[in-house]
Amino acid sequence: MLPFWKLVFLISPVITLVLPSGHFIGPFLMAWAGLFYRRQAVDQSPIAVGPIKTSWVWMLGGFGVLIVTGVSLAIAHSNHAGHYEMYVPFVLFPGIALLIRAGKWRAEPWLISVAIGALLAFAFAVYQVFEQNIGRAMGFVGNEIPFGNTAIVLGAVALVAGAMFPFAGDRAHWKRWFLLFAGMAGAGASLLSGSKGGWLSLFIIGLAVAYLTTHQWPMLRRHFAALAVIASLVIAGLLAPSHVVKDRVESGLKGGWHWVQTGEVTEGSVSMRFEIWKLSLRMIAEEPWWGHGSVGARERWHVLLNEGKAHQSLVDLVKANPKFSTADNEMLGALKGGGLLGMLGLLAGYVGVWMAFWLWRRHEDAQIKTLSTIGLVLVLMYLEFGLTVSVFGINVFRSVFVTLAVVLLAFITVRSQFLKERP
Repeated sequence: MLPFWKLVFLISPVITLVLPSGHFIGPFLMAWAGLFYRRQAVDQSPIAVGPIKTSWVWMLGGFGVLIVTGVSLAIAHSNHAGHYEMYVPFVLFPGIALLIRAGKWRAEPWLISVAIGALLAFAFAVYQVFEQNIGRAMGFVGNEIPFGNTAIVLGAVALVAGAMFPFAGDRAHWKRWFLLFAGMAGAGASLLSGSKGGWLSLFIIGLAVAYLTTHQWPMLRRHFAALAVIASLVIAGLLAPSHVVKDRVESGLKGGWHWVQTGEVTEGSVSMRFEIWKLSLRMIAEEPWWGHGSVGARERWHVLLNEGKAHQSLVDLVKANPKFSTADNEMLGALKGGGLLGMLGLLAGYVGVWMAFWLWRRHEDAQIKTLSTIGLVLVLMYLEFGLTVSVFGINVFRSVFVTLAVVLLAFITVRSQFLKERP
């Protein structure tokens, strides 16, 4: 059955954004299947000792702290049953690593699959914007923000791999260029989504890839290459339909500055978020240690709105969608729902993944170094996304984050074992 699950594994990143629940179905099934290959995984790719064990302790330990603190606070606050759904990937998806370790699968085919996923996301975005005229691309995710930001993630994996991974064989050159092209396509899908909250990551990744791919050039030429990448992103934004890039950036900047000056909400992005953050900070100050819980936060949210503690635009937004109570910021959301303890649990999840890959950042093997770099970039991207959206509160974000983190570390595990066994 391992060949079948390998096929599922390679198809899963391809369909992430272009099929309904494509981000969840594959990882969910593979995680359960992995439990049946535990003994084979231990035999083929053991993690009993050494730095690889330390990495898994960091990652799973971080997930464990996030789960324990989150569930404990949820029980204490009598949160609704749906709240516990967010912990499913953190509990279950590490089982995917058992399949990878049991089959001793290589990273290269999977990296190509991720690149295909980014390319298909761009093709779907083009179809939705230019053929269906829906305004902003959202794939089959149902929302522009997780679609656009996840397209950046897929593109970033492809770009970093294209810049660093040691492809071998006659087609190595073509594989590298395909990944770089697919990575740029992922960035294009994000631009067509109009989800500007994640666009800072485009510039960060672009600069990183520019310097990585030109590491043998003189420094001045590397700087010019980096500037060329930045210029290319700006030009791409200018060439994109104005209503998804230029107009949204312009209205966001004007709206944000107007809010700072007057406190008035004039558009539904930047100034609205500032108003949401202001109300969220008021709630955090009321319960700084343990938070309000998901149910309590929503109830308090409505009370404050009814008391006129926020701009009328936010009041109208919540009247139109009574379930809307998000902080639109990962850290503020954690503080509002779980206080300082909840925020520490959230940070533990990020720190655990960061440290798991940080240990391998200078490894002499190019494959391991590439995989660890992708893992570090993954954490940075999600922290940046979390500035304007409650990331782990959205199924797409948390499923993709955990899946990628687990898969990357599993590949490092397999590669480390291969290097040990190599004569």
